[in-house]
Amino acid sequence: MLTIGETLGQGKSGLLLSDNIVVAGDGIPNLNIAYAMWVKGLSGRFDLYLSAGETTTEGTTQGWIGGGANLRLIRVKKMTLSLFSVASVALNRRDQACQVLLNPALVASAPLGARLNLYSGLNGLIPIGDRARGIFTPPSAKTNVPIGGTYAIGPWGLWAEADFGNLNAFGFGLTRVF
Repeated sequence: MLTIGETLGQGKSGLLLSDNIVVAGDGIPNLNIAYAMWVKGLSGRFDLYLSAGETTTEGTTQGWIGGGANLRLIRVKKMTLSLFSVASVALNRRDQACQVLLNPALVASAPLGARLNLYSGLNGLIPIGDRARGIFTPPSAKTNVPIGGTYAIGPWGLWAEADFGNLNAFGFGLTRVF
């Protein structure tokens, strides 16, 4: 997921570079997912997301693009709750994946000091169309619980996340806010 409940704010932009390993289990090979995500704050409560990346497994790579949003639902004291969702489509090897992969999440985050922000929530991967084909997307909906944090160094941020559930994953990222 690599996002927090708080939005950027109107007029701000951000860039995330990330690398993630998904451990599917059941004898299914691990997936490496590397991507870039650009974020634009359209208001104090709503951010727009555009992404591009590649998924690699057993030496085979699939490119994809996606888009979505993060809507801040509520802020109570220091905790923020948001609804994050991104949908992606394959650019190549389309016969080895679903037609659209939806990634919705309910995100809760809170700062621990001026630089550290921790987050968790409930995250899903929902394949839409031709669900059972291929190796790049799951054949059925999968859910997990992400636990992560970001550490700010001026306009830069370091991210780390581990996901536990139907699919286990871990990832890290580097962000820059403009």
